[in-house]
Amino acid sequence: MTVPTDEQLKELAEGYILNTYAPPGLTSYLYEEQADPDDDTTCHIYTTEWPKPDEEALSSWEIVATEIELVTVEERDDEAREWTVLVEALVTIRDYEEEEDEDEEKEDEDLEPQSRSISLYVTSDSKGQLYVVDAEE
Repeated sequence: MTVPTDEQLKELAEGYILNTYAPPGLTSYLYEEQADPDDDTTCHIYTTEWPKPDEEALSSWEIVATEIELVTVEERDDEAREWTVLVEALVTIRDYEEEEDEDEEKEDEDLEPQSRSISLYVTSDSKGQLYVVDAEE
């Protein structure tokens, strides 16, 4: 078994954030689940990258920019082939719901970046191929 270096883990984490988790240009829509699968009158919400033509989104936002500030390997379990990588990033988001309330569209440079700490859980398959299992803030 080949053990990945910290640099390999950091490179994977940075690429995952910039290309999958928070890629600039990604627009997301928030919807309320219409069906009540648990039949308990709770509200279930979900996000999607595609607008639904037959429903009005509760909210929508676009990632304008993502800047990686720091990437560190937090935990290593080489025998179990499990690693935790922490990514500190500045993510600039345009919230379309807020802009509707203000009746004025902000320019990209007027938007404030948000500091995000994102933990990535990385594993590898039997061939040594690294991949992200989960990510959370």
